[in-house]
Amino acid sequence: MVVVQTGFSQGFVNLDFESANISQRSGNVIQAADAFPGWSVNAPFVYYDSISLSGGSISIFNPTSSYPVPPIQGNYYAYLASVNVPGYDIPISLGQSGLVPSSTQSIQFWGNISGMQITFSGQPLFFNILGTTANYNIYGADISTYAGQTGQLLFTLPPLSGNASLDNIQFSSSSVPEPSALALGGLGILLFGFRSWRNYLS
Repeated sequence: MVVVQTGFSQGFVNLDFESANISQRSGNVIQAADAFPGWSVNAPFVYYDSISLSGGSISIFNPTSSYPVPPIQGNYYAYLASVNVPGYDIPISLGQSGLVPSSTQSIQFWGNISGMQITFSGQPLFFNILGTTANYNIYGADISTYAGQTGQLLFTLPPLSGNASLDNIQFSSSSVPEPSALALGGLGILLFGFRSWRNYLS
């Protein structure tokens, strides 16, 4: 059975997932409204510190979980898992409707995208990797077009697209580099390293 919880329509809330209420859970099973206050959850199963092997699931994890999921930050973070099970191989999603602050240039978050698709008001957002740690990447996308607008921010994991983690979503007044700028920056570093290596040999 698909779980649906309606999110709020004013400003975005609980973007770091720290508002989870795990006290009412039954073992590892938790209600969507307790796991993700303010968010709309669309998944056959919702868990705390575990995932489903019977179908797609969305889970709320804490960094000290014994389950082999790399921790991110704070007390809680979201984890989306797709599983190839007939009847349950459907897209799962985590979404929320709210107002993008008028000064916003970019949206950023921490986690691992895998095959996750991210949209605002039904339009795709294209994320670049801004940084990398041992457990997660830092992603950023230009969202300036939607500054001052209200719409749904939606994270969707299609069937058979692996697992994805998500935390620390932020709207920022700073812009993010275009993919070409990131590529040129990386190329510049490589050329500098190559030139230094040649100078070292000569």
